[in-house]
Amino acid sequence: MKMERAGGTRRKLRKCFQKKKNDLVYLLALVGLWLFRKIPLSLALRIGGALGYAAYYVLPGVGARALGHLSLALSAETSAKERRGIARRSFGNLGKNAAELVNYHRIQGELGRYVSVVGREHLDGALAGNAGVLWIAAHLGNWELMACCLAQLGYPIHVVAREIYDPRLNRLLMRFRSEAGVSVIQRDSPSAAREILRAVKVRGCLAMLIDQDTKVKGVMADFFGIQANTPAGPALLACRQSIPVIAGCIHRLAGGKHEIVIAPPIEIVRTGDTAADTRVNTERFNKILEGFIRQYPDQWVWMHRRWRRRSPYQARPSRKPSGSVTI
Repeated sequence: MKMERAGGTRRKLRKCFQKKKNDLVYLLALVGLWLFRKIPLSLALRIGGALGYAAYYVLPGVGARALGHLSLALSAETSAKERRGIARRSFGNLGKNAAELVNYHRIQGELGRYVSVVGREHLDGALAGNAGVLWIAAHLGNWELMACCLAQLGYPIHVVAREIYDPRLNRLLMRFRSEAGVSVIQRDSPSAAREILRAVKVRGCLAMLIDQDTKVKGVMADFFGIQANTPAGPALLACRQSIPVIAGCIHRLAGGKHEIVIAPPIEIVRTGDTAADTRVNTERFNKILEGFIRQYPDQWVWMHRRWRRRSPYQARPSRKPSGSVTI
């Protein structure tokens, strides 16, 4: 009985601590919103980057995790000193991302000066058919800015995303995306499968970030030479719907500018063996994204627990509409 009461007390304390932590994060977000909009964009970027760097030291456990992942993936080609620099800059990149997202209204007015696009002809060619396009990407550079920019260029962007842990922060992010013209499909919504199929059938551009270990139906696929649980939905969708698949990324350039790189359409393997095709195509996707990350390693989210699972995540069975795809 005493042990049960003690366990209940600990759970209540953890819940209380988490709520206080979430309240603090939300308050800091509001302060950041106000500050970053009051100062010049160049200064906001410097402050955002500095805060990101500071987070590397203030959160030593998270920083150590990033270094551990860098050692797993890049130990053969980088020194320990280089990996520490990459880790610090990856934290700084996240701070800059926040500053840019808050100030997108400024970037939007001078999009051509801030963002250039390489390989746009690949996307235009893929969209010339009767169906939409599946765009696979990674949490590289400022991925939110990439979606916003493509939407402003006239592409019907639909992003599959999950809700952030704090509803208040989620509402802020949803508002930013909506104001930029990005349509969001909530991954856990009962209507998600129907919305996804609708997006690709009306010549939309369906964007999926597949470089993280998330709680969706997955498949183990090579990523930096290590098996990683990877969302299976994109490969399943590509096989079943026979739609073009494009990979793209955004990365930072000097002077606060960005470049969006769009690769040629990916050749999809369709042998009729669903399980084998899903694994093979997922590994192809991973290889392309890995190539992007190797080019710009200090702009990827190394602090994410990418290789935490030893077997693919399997979502609980649920009733889905006929022809739907689990994402």
